[in-house]
Amino acid sequence: MNLHHIGIVVEDLAAYGELCGVCLGLTADSAVYQDPIQQVRIQFWKDARGNMLELIEPDGPDSPVLGTLTKGGGLNHLCYEVEDIDEQVRISIEQGAIATSGIVPAVALSGRRVAFLFFPKLNLVDFVEAPGK
Repeated sequence: MNLHHIGIVVEDLAAYGELCGVCLGLTADSAVYQDPIQQVRIQFWKDARGNMLELIEPDGPDSPVLGTLTKGGGLNHLCYEVEDIDEQVRISIEQGAIATSGIVPAVALSGRRVAFLFFPKLNLVDFVEAPGK
């Protein structure tokens, strides 16, 4: 399991992305994606070492991250890349995690499957299936 990205809820992708570039030296690593399944718009930014941030903007009044934004936005989740997402979700639930989404394809990750789980002592974790699975 490897850290894939850190998800941050923002009000405005363009404005926050510009700050990431100016203040942190990050560069855009993707186009802006609209994800109708997650009801968000997202864009990935990375540093010189390849560490990634996923900027997440709510896309409509039913977006699951809207509540986070109304509380000021900020850190939303850590995302880990896993070899077997089905097994990881099963184990996580056995350990007390609560699935907040099913296992679904991610528009911004070429259809790789993702799942969001809430761990009472770890908060929200996103698992993404390794490429080629």
